[in-house]
Amino acid sequence: MFRDLSFRYKIPLRGTVLILITSFAITAALIFRAYDDLKQDLIANAEGLAGVMAHTLVPAMLREDIWHAFEIVRTPFSAEAFARSTLKAQNIFIIDNDFQIYVASDPGRLQMHSPVSAAGPEFALLERHLRENSVVNSQVLDLPRTEYLYVTTSIISDRVRLGTLVLSYPRESFTPRFVRFAGRAAVATLIVLAALLPLSWYWGARLAEPLVKLAGCLGRIGREPPGSLHCDLYESRDEIGQVGTRFKGMLRDLQLKQELEQQVIATERLAAVGQLTASIAHEINNPLGGMLNTINTQKRYGQNDAMTDKTLSLLERGLLQIKDTVSALLVEARQSSRDFGPEDMDDIRTLITPDIQRQQARLEWDVRLDTVPLSASLIRQILINLLLNAVKAVPSRGTVSCSVTSNTSQLVLHIRNSGSPIPEKQLSHLFEPFVHYRADGNGLGLWVCYQIVNQLGGTIEAQSDDDETRFTTIIPLPS
Repeated sequence: MFRDLSFRYKIPLRGTVLILITSFAITAALIFRAYDDLKQDLIANAEGLAGVMAHTLVPAMLREDIWHAFEIVRTPFSAEAFARSTLKAQNIFIIDNDFQIYVASDPGRLQMHSPVSAAGPEFALLERHLRENSVVNSQVLDLPRTEYLYVTTSIISDRVRLGTLVLSYPRESFTPRFVRFAGRAAVATLIVLAALLPLSWYWGARLAEPLVKLAGCLGRIGREPPGSLHCDLYESRDEIGQVGTRFKGMLRDLQLKQELEQQVIATERLAAVGQLTASIAHEINNPLGGMLNTINTQKRYGQNDAMTDKTLSLLERGLLQIKDTVSALLVEARQSSRDFGPEDMDDIRTLITPDIQRQQARLEWDVRLDTVPLSASLIRQILINLLLNAVKAVPSRGTVSCSVTSNTSQLVLHIRNSGSPIPEKQLSHLFEPFVHYRADGNGLGLWVCYQIVNQLGGTIEAQSDDDETRFTTIIPLPS
């Protein structure tokens, strides 16, 4: 479970555990050191007291003045400083050379002229130790499984051992001072932890932040296009910074790869269109040529009224447009043709009016145009494709707007329609071949428009929102 935890928590947790272990280890070491210092203080005080008392007891023991010796061993208990001390002896007694009690501060428990072992099992351990190990000067006896620490000092006169002075200190006398010190150490440890733990979490989170961001960016690869991945990664010369730099380089490579793939796809679509149009161009051009010849013969030799001539001219322009459309599909848009003028706009309006009426839509027509030096067939193709798309997309009672203006430098076409917007995902691929944004489209009309406009050196853009869809085409005029 810990292995699956995010580094934003894992690093601070590890830092916290390390701080806790270090703090407790240092606190334990200080407490044990304090215990040892207390023990050494007790031993030093006891050895000093035992040395003084041993020297004082020599005259009394030489005279066998037991009462005087008793007063001497009782003297420390009557001292005010000794009474206030937390490290004071529980019993002070003298053991003679026969290991019997010579005199004791507590004669009720340690009776005179009785063996030391008679006072209890612990004193029996003391007697056995003294029998097995002779006392030289002063020493501290820390016997196992005993309640007391014993400080023993030989009482010697003229190199003759008169007996052994013993001071017993209860081990529990360490407890008050030890508890006070341990409490202060615990408080200090808590203060240190209260300061270090938030810092540990803060710095741990800061350290993990680049890794978390990098993981988040890695998780988005495959779900989002590389070009839309914007990752604010940490960059420096350390290992994490180098990983961030390499990751950004990888994103750039992926973006380039995606662009190349899109170009390959577009090329494949163009190749498919080329194969399709090449296979049908011959079949279309042959009957077109026959029909155009027939119309030309009828116009030249037939006896036609004005309406028939107008109809034949409309048919001729329509057939020529079909021929030029085939050429446009073959990406051969620079065809020799007459110039585009107002009569072409009249033809276009005549052609789309039935579709407008069937859709029960309203047509807004704004044409401010003089004849321009552009191929009439190609401009007609652009306008008819865009207008037919607009008519198919407009809802009933909606509006289709056509605005065509020109000046000395360019021709501007604005086609608008009300209705549902084009999804943004499709909008960016709108001019690619076989991309359908309506269910009844074949995906070629807008691509043909794009090819024609591109070859004429112009631009075509599409915008769509909740209110309407707009196509704007700007084509420069030859100088």
